[in-house]
Amino acid sequence: MKSILLLLMGCILLFVLTIMTGKITFAHQYKIRSKTGIQRSEYITIGKIKQYIQIRGQDSSNPVILMLHGGPGNPMAYYSYDWQAELEQDYTVIHWDQRGCGNTFYQNKTAAKPTLDLLLSDLDELVDHIRLEFQKEKVILMGHSWGTFPGAIYAGQHPEKVLACISVSQMLDFKKSEQVSAQEAVHLAYAAGRPQDAYEIEKMLEPIMKCRKFDKPEAAKLLKFRQLKEKYLPSQYSSKMLILQLFSPYMTFRNLRWMFSFGSLIAANSALYETLLADQKSTMYDYTLQYETPVIIIAGDCDWTTPYPMAVKYFNAISAPYKKFITIRNTGHIPFIDRKKEFSEALSDALCHVIHHP
Repeated sequence: MKSILLLLMGCILLFVLTIMTGKITFAHQYKIRSKTGIQRSEYITIGKIKQYIQIRGQDSSNPVILMLHGGPGNPMAYYSYDWQAELEQDYTVIHWDQRGCGNTFYQNKTAAKPTLDLLLSDLDELVDHIRLEFQKEKVILMGHSWGTFPGAIYAGQHPEKVLACISVSQMLDFKKSEQVSAQEAVHLAYAAGRPQDAYEIEKMLEPIMKCRKFDKPEAAKLLKFRQLKEKYLPSQYSSKMLILQLFSPYMTFRNLRWMFSFGSLIAANSALYETLLADQKSTMYDYTLQYETPVIIIAGDCDWTTPYPMAVKYFNAISAPYKKFITIRNTGHIPFIDRKKEFSEALSDALCHVIHHP
């Protein structure tokens, strides 16, 4: 028994040492060393509470990209250091833990829960803060998944402050996305000779389409439904994510705690999920389709979380001074990790057109 305990303790120690070594290695590898560069994490007052932002870039005079994370409730600042490294050569990239999420949540546990209107108000304050600090007339908004929803709405409402709106894995209609991906999963389940799973997917979809309240039990049902359908869909989430998270030089106890705080995530963001489940003002088609700012949509052709065919259809429906659709082949919901070089090069090319041909 004693030898087993010693072996277990040894394994735990080895695991911790491996993680620490990885964190130190990546901290050194991705450190901003340029004299004109910026590398900073801080809390600033937005919406009368302290909210967390992370800033990285090789030259602080470069155009600014403000990244809006997915979820609601899934921060991405702490694992961004790897995939955005190439973008940092030409842009200052700012990440924000939104109200009710990650570091911002733990700093303000009793603060008002995020609603879409409150989040848009926070975003406007943050954009103004960035414009003032970095002396920019406009910022570039880049949202991922859920982040594309407030990002695109804000770009439509404030074109005077937005240089370009970039949507990665565009969220359009929460319920329709589940329906479309379920149809594909059912088709693939039948093709795999698993009619029982096909039937179960269809059965589990029905209450989700009728759902209006979003609490922990409802969230658990949605998670179980997604796990079943994703057995048949292409891989949606990169296998590299866990490594980037665990070895991140930005990983703190708060980040680690939030990764496993499913109940807190749902409770804090329930109003946002219920907005997406509502019958009105719950899809991007309920907002403007005529943008006054350039629009760039990037999607993995194997994305069924925010289905690729839906993104193509939306792109064809919108108008903008400049618009571009970028397909990242053979990847799912997180193309910037699976194909980071291809992603960065394609995005840089598109942004070059925006910046040099305003």
